[in-house]
Amino acid sequence: MSSSEELERNKAFLENEVKVLTSRVKALEYECADLTVNRDDMSERVKKLASRQPAWPKGYRPQRRHNSA
Repeated sequence: MSSSEELERNKAFLENEVKVLTSRVKALEYECADLTVNRDDMSERVKKLASRQPAWPKGYRPQRRHNSA
């Protein structure tokens, strides 16, 4: 193989590698944006649940257990 053919082949390989990696980056950026939205939604839900007044289920009566040793 001549050096010019080798250079062209190497150039084509690198161009293809750039295309593959660019598409991978775009896919990861989309996934990251989706996860960020989900995280924000979950954060709001957790904040709402954490700030509400705790309540026993209706009809629940806790029993006190005395340790008699």
